[in-house]
Amino acid sequence: MAVELFAPALAPITDARLQSALYYWRRQSAGKPMPRRADIDPIDIPRLLRDLMLVEVLPSGRYRYRLIGTENAEAHGLNATGRYLDEVLPGPEYKAHVLGLYDECVRSRRALYSECLFVSPQDRVTERHTKVLFLPLSEDGECVSQVLVAQVFLYLDPVARQRHFLEARPFKEITHTLL
Repeated sequence: MAVELFAPALAPITDARLQSALYYWRRQSAGKPMPRRADIDPIDIPRLLRDLMLVEVLPSGRYRYRLIGTENAEAHGLNATGRYLDEVLPGPEYKAHVLGLYDECVRSRRALYSECLFVSPQDRVTERHTKVLFLPLSEDGECVSQVLVAQVFLYLDPVARQRHFLEARPFKEITHTLL
């Protein structure tokens, strides 16, 4: 059964796609702390697929992209499927920030929501607003083995869409909530 892109308001999440992703994840948890990967069926969430990423949590503590939706691949400027996050995230500050979000999600075994603003380094004007939801998955109900990530991009400067995430940009996290 496909999940509609509508769910009850889930503060602080204001984007309907991310609300739907959280609603689906909670439904698939079915009383468990978090769902298994097998509980997530792409047939149920076709409208969300372009905004999703599936990230593997490795025993070494590194993270590897298993799957990247088309909207995310376009926004990042590359399809990094199969690559390690620490090899493709731009800039030391942003890389540390993103890896810290994954670490917090994995350590807490809870959904995590974050929003960031990216600004032009020249005139410090906001170019892009990202909203991202980290949803842990576990095969044994204890250890997080993968993270399902829903991420959307709002472009305040149309030219920013052409720049992608290949180059490091100044950013500021404006929302950070464990759910």
